[in-house]
Amino acid sequence: MHVITGASGRTGRAAASHLLEHGHDVRAVGRDPRNLAHLADRGAQIHQADQSDPTAMTTALREADTAYLVIQPNYIPDHPDFAAFQDQAAAALTDALTQSGVRRVVALSSWGAQHPSGTGPVAGLHRFEKRLSTVPGVDITWLRAGYYMENLLDHLDSVRTHRRIIAPFDPDVPLPLITTTDVGTAAAEELTRPQTGTRIRELQGERDVTMNEVAQAIATAIDAPVTYERCTVETFHEQLREAGVSDNVAAMMAEVPHAMNTGHLRMTQPRTPETTTPTSLETFIETEFVPALNAS
Repeated sequence: MHVITGASGRTGRAAASHLLEHGHDVRAVGRDPRNLAHLADRGAQIHQADQSDPTAMTTALREADTAYLVIQPNYIPDHPDFAAFQDQAAAALTDALTQSGVRRVVALSSWGAQHPSGTGPVAGLHRFEKRLSTVPGVDITWLRAGYYMENLLDHLDSVRTHRRIIAPFDPDVPLPLITTTDVGTAAAEELTRPQTGTRIRELQGERDVTMNEVAQAIATAIDAPVTYERCTVETFHEQLREAGVSDNVAAMMAEVPHAMNTGHLRMTQPRTPETTTPTSLETFIETEFVPALNAS
């Protein structure tokens, strides 16, 4: 039995789907069973549990062979202390793993998790790695995923209305863009692969891409000019606060582009077949971005 936490999220859903397609038993875990109905229809066992509840998570993990452990990757925009939320979830998952007897784990982290600070919410995943890796007798693969292509969907309105993308990243900084589906697929494959000890595997996407190249790829796909415009990190922070994001979360989010622009947030492993995933930027734009653009 493979337990998938965060199964209603993008990577968890992809991991569960891949395992089910290949005939594996899956227990899909999430806060709301209604969001897991599509997995139940395909044969998954559904288990309701909040990742911050150690007792509920222990029950979810019991009698499992492996587990995919995920701390909610999305910001909670109005949270007063998102780092504390991350630490609470990490503590609950660590306690549940200790009590459950599961001995093979794949856990979702992020590029830049080698750093304890200066990386916004990624610092919480650094602490998650340190905490979970202390559980004795557990073989863990940490997936340090790059920058999700799905974040580009935040720019749909701007592309539709003004034919431009505005973001705080330097236009020529190479980014390891990756789809959440590729991350989930990699997680599923790791769960079925023997592993001894603790290992880090970076997931760097199909290739590194700059924001200028992103704009050009979208322009080609929609056959219309699209430009990239960099705003300052300070302007980005101000816009977040004006949109109602808490000061705590806005400050964390503002750390990310600064870390990316300076190279503090970066990959450390060489690009190899193991660190490279299949979905290109062009494929994502064709299958996800353009349909979303036309649907609105």
